[in-house]
Amino acid sequence: MLTGCATQGPYQATPLEAPESWTMPAAEAALATPSDESWWRQLNDPAIDVLVDAALADSPSIAQAIAKVDEARALLGATSAQRMPSVAVNGYATRARSLETDSPTGTILSTQNGIGPELSWEIDLFGRVRNSVEAGALRIQARDADAKAARLALTSQIGDLVLALRACELSIAVLHEEIDSRENTLALTRRRLETGFVAPIEEARAQSGLATARTTLATRQEACARHINALVAITGQPRGTVQAVVAVDTQAVSVAQRVTAIPSAPVVQLALPATVLAAHPAVVAAEREAAAAWSEIAVARAERLPRLNLAAALSGQWLRAAGQSLSETVWSLGPTLGAPVFDGGRGAANVSAAQARHRAAEANLRLAVRAAAQDVENAMAAIESATARRRSTLDAVTAAQRVLDATQARWNVGAVSLFEVEDARRQLADAQDSAIAAAHDSNRAWIALVRASGHASAATPGGALS
Repeated sequence: MLTGCATQGPYQATPLEAPESWTMPAAEAALATPSDESWWRQLNDPAIDVLVDAALADSPSIAQAIAKVDEARALLGATSAQRMPSVAVNGYATRARSLETDSPTGTILSTQNGIGPELSWEIDLFGRVRNSVEAGALRIQARDADAKAARLALTSQIGDLVLALRACELSIAVLHEEIDSRENTLALTRRRLETGFVAPIEEARAQSGLATARTTLATRQEACARHINALVAITGQPRGTVQAVVAVDTQAVSVAQRVTAIPSAPVVQLALPATVLAAHPAVVAAEREAAAAWSEIAVARAERLPRLNLAAALSGQWLRAAGQSLSETVWSLGPTLGAPVFDGGRGAANVSAAQARHRAAEANLRLAVRAAAQDVENAMAAIESATARRRSTLDAVTAAQRVLDATQARWNVGAVSLFEVEDARRQLADAQDSAIAAAHDSNRAWIALVRASGHASAATPGGALS
C-alpha cells in the first residue's frame, strides 16, 4: 500500500528525429569521440585559455544557471518531504467564566491547559507524491543541461571574439600597407599631373581609392573596439587586461606571417547524428522536461482519486475550577479517507492541462532536435567552405607575392613604372586580407560546430583541415 498504484504507464521517450548520417563529407568518415569540457584548449591560444578561465570564475550567466539548478534541488527536497510523516506540537490555554447557582458568587472561573504532539501521514495510494518527486528529479537534470549549455555558449563566444579580434588587428595591419601604397600612388600621380603626363581624372581616381581605404580602416578599427568591449563585458576583466592578453604585435609579425598568424582549426571528428543529438544540452533539457510533464499527468490524475491519511494525536490536559484540579491524557489514532465528489470539472480540466503541457514539451523536443541538426549541418558547410577558401586564398597570396617580386625586379632595371609596383603591392594586400578572413572563418566555423554539437566534436591536436 505504501508503494502506491500507478495511474498511467511508464514514460516512453520520443524517438529522436535524427538523420542517419551527416550530409557533409567531413563528417561521414569521422569516428565517435568523447566530448571535451575544455574544448577551447585545442585551439592552442593562451589568450582564450586565460579569458575563459576568468569568465567561468565570475560569470553572471553561469551563476544564474547554477542558481536555477539549486532552486530545482530545493523544490525537489520540499516535494520529497511529503513522503514522510509530519509532526506538530499543539498547545492551548483558556480561561472561562460560567454561571453556577451553587457558587457563593454565582459564577465559577475555570482554567484549562493542554499540550501534545500530532502526527499526520499521507499514504501515497495512487502515486501523487511519487510522481511529483520524479518530475522534480527530472527537472534538476533539465536545469543541469541548461547550465552546460550556458557554459558552452560563454566559452564559444569568448573563442569567437578573441579570434575575431586577432583577425581584425591583422587585417588593419594589411590595410595600413594598402593605404601606404595608395598614398604613394597619389603622390606619383600628382607629380605626373604637374608634368602633363596624366589627366586630372587620374588624380581624382587615386584620391577616391585612398579615401575608400581610409574609410575601411575606420570601420575595422571600430569593429576591433567592439570586440574588446564585448570581451570586457563577458569576462568582467578590466579593458587594459583584456587588451594586454589579446594584443597582437603586428609590427613583429612579418608580411608573410600574417596569413598564418591565425592557427588552423582542429580536425573535425563527429559522431553519428543520433549520438550527437542525444547528448546535446538543449535536447537533453527538452527531453527531461517532456518526461517531467508526463509524470505531472499522473499527479493530476491522482489528485482526483481518494487520499488516505493516517493521523495520531497525544495530548495532556489540565483543568482547574472552583479550587479543584483535574488532569488527563487523551490520545487518538486512526485513518481518514477522503475523495472529491463534485468539483465542477476542475480535476478533469487539470488533467487535460497536464496532457497539453506534455504535448507542448514533446513538440519543443522535436524543435530542439531539428534546430541542433540544422546548426551542425550549417557549421559543417561553413567548415568546408572556409577550408576551400583558405586553400585558394593561400594560393592567391603566393601568386601575388611572386607578381610583386617580379614587378620590383623589373622596376629595378627600369622596365616598369612605380605605378605597377604599387599596384602589385595592393594586389598582395588584398590577397592577404582574404587569407586572414578565410583563416578566421575556418576557426569560427569549427567553434560553431562545437557549440552546435554540444561540444561532442573533438580534434586531433595540432591538426589542420585538409
